[in-house]
Amino acid sequence: MNLPPPPPGYEVRLPRFAEEERLCGIGLDAFGREARLAVEAAAAWTAMRAEAERAGMKLLLLSGFRSIERQAEIVRKKLTAGQALADILRVNAYPGFSEHHTGRAVDVGAADCAPLTEAFETTREFAWLRQHAARFGFTLSYPRDNPCGIAYEPWHWCHSRGRSAVDFDHR
Repeated sequence: MNLPPPPPGYEVRLPRFAEEERLCGIGLDAFGREARLAVEAAAAWTAMRAEAERAGMKLLLLSGFRSIERQAEIVRKKLTAGQALADILRVNAYPGFSEHHTGRAVDVGAADCAPLTEAFETTREFAWLRQHAARFGFTLSYPRDNPCGIAYEPWHWCHSRGRSAVDFDHR
């Protein structure tokens, strides 16, 4: 991976996640990339997105499954740009610790909002998610002042229905 190790105690704040192998294509994300999710999460996302659309909301998929290697590339790129690892880890999980590896996490946006910004919390789509996402098994992973040490991410939702201890890699 060619990265400095995570800081001491990092594993206490965030669990290590195994990389999902059974993935299902869910179409293109908002950037034109093929997106994939774990099978159950893909079905839940598709149903939730359709329900939102019936309610007049257009949930934009910004990101789905991300491999451990892709997460490492993101961190390496930021380190090369001169960012400190501690600063990076406030907004990106260390490779192996991202919910995106599970294939259950989605980053969601809205057409009238810059992607991956706190401004998403002011959108109708975010209000709809707060009210309805739990019915589809999705929860907001990183609310304000979360114990994980990750910055507030109103766009990051994780599907938890059907998750078991087998899905986590607690090395």
